[in-house]
Amino acid sequence: MTARKQTSIKVDPVAWEEAKKIFKEYGITASDAINIFLNEVRMVGGLPFEMKLPKETLEAIKDTREHRNMIDMNLNEFKELLNETKHP
Repeated sequence: MTARKQTSIKVDPVAWEEAKKIFKEYGITASDAINIFLNEVRMVGGLPFEMKLPKETLEAIKDTREHRNMIDMNLNEFKELLNETKHP
């Protein structure tokens, strides 16, 4: 086995603690779980699970790419719109 690389990551503390409890049920450490995940990413050439965006988000991305449902405004108009949104 090759030497392990030590690294540091920032994680959601609640998710971390809950995940560690689940890993313990499987008899593995958090390091084991992370290594399993990293090797899965390597083997499948991407994330080992499907990621989905809400339908509305996908439609908004498509509209933007196709220049549909867009408002033509200058910077000052945009700033006013943002200000209205923050302070209705």
